[in-house]
Amino acid sequence: MISKDHLEEAIRGVIQEFRQTKRIPDPAAEELTAALEARVEDLFEREEFSYAEVEDSADYVSRLRNKAQKESAEAFLREIIAWQESRS
Repeated sequence: MISKDHLEEAIRGVIQEFRQTKRIPDPAAEELTAALEARVEDLFEREEFSYAEVEDSADYVSRLRNKAQKESAEAFLREIIAWQESRS
């Protein structure tokens, strides 16, 4: 899982590389770093789901897959029924 700290560290690394290679001047790099970190903070605050909330990740993924397959199968059947009705 990607943590907020890991993501911010990656952002700082990219910006530092750009600053060292003179692709972004220092004042702009500082401003860009602050803006990106604020955006990351906002995204993580708005996140409604956290992997820490899942007790059994294998069970959770299994339930998600079953739900997706069931919904896909039901949608496919609805399409077939609609097609059959349109041809009669």
